[in-house]
Amino acid sequence: MSIEVLKQELAGLAPADRSRIMAFLLSLQDSQDAAYRGVLAGKIDDRDPKRWVSIDELDRRLAAKQD
Repeated sequence: MSIEVLKQELAGLAPADRSRIMAFLLSLQDSQDAAYRGVLAGKIDDRDPKRWVSIDELDRRLAAKQD
C-alpha cells in the first residue's frame, strides 16, 4: 500500500478512529526512542507523591489537549 493510498484511507476515517491511529503511531514512535523510554521509566518509578498528577488533573490536561 502506498503512502498516498494510506493517507486517503485515513482521511476517510471517523475522527475517533483517526485519534486512535494517531495514538498508536505516537506510541510506536516513542517505543523506538531509547531516551524517551528512559524518561518514561523514571516517571513511572518515581515514588515521590509531590510529583504525581491526580486523576482530576490528568483529565483536565487531556481535555485541554483535545480542544
